[in-house]
Amino acid sequence: MLPTAFNEELIKQFGRPRDELIHLVDRHTLTVQAWLSSRSPQAARFEGLGVKASSTGFKIPLLNLALGCNFPAGSSEKDVSEEVKAVIDFFAKRNVPWYWWMSAQPSPKLIPQILEEHGLAYDVPPLPAMIASLSQDKSSFSTYDEKIQVWRASSTADLQAASRIRRTAFEFPENEAMTYFEDMPSNWLDDASPARLFLAGKDETVPVSIGAVIEGAGIPGIYVMATLPEHHRKGYGKAVLTRLLSEAASSGSQMIALTASEAGFALYSQFGFLHLFDFDFYSIPRSG
Repeated sequence: MLPTAFNEELIKQFGRPRDELIHLVDRHTLTVQAWLSSRSPQAARFEGLGVKASSTGFKIPLLNLALGCNFPAGSSEKDVSEEVKAVIDFFAKRNVPWYWWMSAQPSPKLIPQILEEHGLAYDVPPLPAMIASLSQDKSSFSTYDEKIQVWRASSTADLQAASRIRRTAFEFPENEAMTYFEDMPSNWLDDASPARLFLAGKDETVPVSIGAVIEGAGIPGIYVMATLPEHHRKGYGKAVLTRLLSEAASSGSQMIALTASEAGFALYSQFGFLHLFDFDFYSIPRSG
């Protein structure tokens, strides 16, 4: 779709032009990612002039993040460079691998060059950010096998199963994030939490897929979608996503956001998600 036509389609569906939607989704995503990476009992945070960073302490890059780049106008290149070094030192002291999750509209725009001067490299591929309207009739959400059960997490057993599913699906290193969800039960079970975690399976004793709706910066988003590899293409991910969209719509939200893996992009497109922009990642190249 041509840029002008795409912008008109966004205004029609969401009542806002692309630039405004990018800003909204960017702020939502970085807010939720900061929340997620600061929840573990071993978490630590860094907050500087233009950068925030959170570390779970697990040796998993996507659970240790420097987020965005929003230096005030007039910040000198020296100020930015010193803060980049402080972020690198923060993660070095944590002794964990990490990513710099770059915002869609960083300030200053020369931040990529500064990161590269400090030894960080662009880490491909970029991560698509997608949005969908929730104002449509719920009956338009995709259907799935009625034999699949989907339920909201309500017990330690559910959280233990969710940890196992996510760890296996994402191929986490051995002995890392073994008890990710159950280490922070209030964040996943309490109604006051911004997160609502769901599981799916043939019945509630054998969950094989998970996903969550998490509110941030005024809109909901889809997170922690994962299905055990042996249960791919059996409708479980579709069932979870259908429930998450219905949950978000019932809360009165008009739109929802997510970031899509290569495997998930086609599924999300089937549900009406549009590719809005890409997040870029930087990391320190690993030796060997």
